[in-house]
Amino acid sequence: MTEAQIDREVKRRLAVFNHAEEVTGNVAMTCRYYGITRQSFYTWKRRYEELVEEGVRGRVNVSGVGAHLGT
Repeated sequence: MTEAQIDREVKRRLAVFNHAEEVTGNVAMTCRYYGITRQSFYTWKRRYEELVEEGVRGRVNVSGVGAHLGT
């Protein structure tokens, strides 16, 4: 997939989430409208939420290496 195709698919999936939340308020209706399965919707949604949570939390340095820079 090219970068442009990836960007287009990301925008489409965000549009699907937006439609479900703000337009219909109904996942089943949104899935019928966009021609996707509810399983796909929830798979995309789960991945999106995991990435957002990871971005909000930031990366945690589990090993402790570099945790005390300059000391």
